[in-house]
Amino acid sequence: MATKPKNGLQRGTTGYAINFFRSDILVNLQLDLKRLERSGIDEELCAKVRTLLSALVSAASAEPRGSFWRRAVHEVLRDYEATYKRWNDVSGTDPKAIDARDALLAELQDIRHTISNVCRANAHSLSEEHDLELVTAINTALRDTINLIPGTFSALAKSAERFSKRAMDA
Repeated sequence: MATKPKNGLQRGTTGYAINFFRSDILVNLQLDLKRLERSGIDEELCAKVRTLLSALVSAASAEPRGSFWRRAVHEVLRDYEATYKRWNDVSGTDPKAIDARDALLAELQDIRHTISNVCRANAHSLSEEHDLELVTAINTALRDTINLIPGTFSALAKSAERFSKRAMDA
């Protein structure tokens, strides 16, 4: 007999995938950004990460009006995207630039916590309201971005692999 997951979400469901996104993917993106904060990343790579974040915002905003994503997360994801852009707009490797990126990374962390809190509070509606097209869009955008910039986001790449295995498979 299978045991019930701690969070009540079954693998292969949209709720599980969104929970994995907030608890694993965003965490590992931030670990990679922390590793890169001394130097930032060049504009070409930054643009590719912004493409990923834009795809997530677009997927969230395309959900039916009144759905969980439309009400609660769409603007928060947009804030995350804008704050990420500000993080990478800080140029230089001097202590002032490093401190500025560190402060923006703290803002990204706060936004990620907001996303996490909303996801946890709405776990049941996540499982009920969304189909796997959203999850597939997240997975595709994630893989496409990582493939464009191999080796840059090592923690995120491992997270994407786990996402494909755990969240996409029933």
